[in-house]
Amino acid sequence: MSPDTKRKLTLTDAAIAALAIIAWVSMRTTTEPAAPAEQLAENPKAADVLSPALFTDPKARAAYQVAKDIPEVLEQLPCFCGCMMNMGHKNNLFCFKDQHGSGCDLCEDIALDARKMHDEGKSIAQIQETIGATYSRFAQQ
Repeated sequence: MSPDTKRKLTLTDAAIAALAIIAWVSMRTTTEPAAPAEQLAENPKAADVLSPALFTDPKARAAYQVAKDIPEVLEQLPCFCGCMMNMGHKNNLFCFKDQHGSGCDLCEDIALDARKMHDEGKSIAQIQETIGATYSRFAQQ
């Protein structure tokens, strides 16, 4: 093999390697903006919640925003759609750590109602009582 051919092969190999690295890095990069550090410091529980920007449905987007804003409330509320038994969710906040919450009206309604009551200044105990009274009839047996 001539030195010129070896050089061409080496340059081709280097170009392929560079393109592979660029592709790998671009696939790992998310288009969703990172949460501001001060938001994560205030609500570290919200770090695992999916970004509301990922959803086009206004109700889903609003429910995911609730999970980002008041995770400390949602983590104290049960979910009555069956996800706690069937999907291993521990509370309503878990519904928004994956895409489940975007396709479940019950999960979204619980979060949105909790936000409304929280904004009205109701205590966690009052919110829990109202959510239980409103949604426990949907609980899967």
